[in-house]
Amino acid sequence: MRIKALLVAGFELGLLVPVLVACSGTTAPPGQPARSTGRPAPTSGSATVPMTSGTPVPGTTGVPDTSGPSQGSGPLPATCVAQPVTALCVTFNLTGATTVTGSNWVNAEIPEGNLPDSTCPEYGASTLESDEPGLPKVTKVIGSQSVEAAFGADKAGDGAGVTGAAASGSIVVDDVTYEAEDGTAKIDLNRDGSGKLVLPRLVGGSGSLSGSISWRCIDPKE
Repeated sequence: MRIKALLVAGFELGLLVPVLVACSGTTAPPGQPARSTGRPAPTSGSATVPMTSGTPVPGTTGVPDTSGPSQGSGPLPATCVAQPVTALCVTFNLTGATTVTGSNWVNAEIPEGNLPDSTCPEYGASTLESDEPGLPKVTKVIGSQSVEAAFGADKAGDGAGVTGAAASGSIVVDDVTYEAEDGTAKIDLNRDGSGKLVLPRLVGGSGSLSGSISWRCIDPKE
């Protein structure tokens, strides 16, 4: 009878052990891998990625680059320094048959009287009232190139700002002359003495150039 009782107890214990194991969860003993629960693991696509709140960086896609010389703010290029008279810091950005990139200063002269003006607003006003408003003649080294340039609007000034007016002129780079094609050059002139030339095509004996010339006015040093 004692042997029969032991067999019955062992049989019941054998059934109880699997039940206890099944109810104990998936926590594995130290050093042992966890048992699978039968549920699929979450995929990487199910996680929500938080959006960043940083400010867009100028110059990246969709954000205009506002660096570089601009009228009334920002540092001047090293080659442009205040002069005893009103001056212009002229920046060339032309590529094609040759490359002309860099800045230098020129005197800001009254277009009519050919004399230095006293302040940038006065220079800007005199330019916009001129028979040929535009960029004074540049005869400087720009970057590594010897450059001569003269451009003007194809209409007389009326005292107001000029935006997108047709312009004409030429640039000589190391003795090679490039002329603006008719109707392509456009000029902006502001009352503070600043301006910009957009030059889609300048044609010369060795090919063509395209790009822009911009300038800002520098008041005389004290």
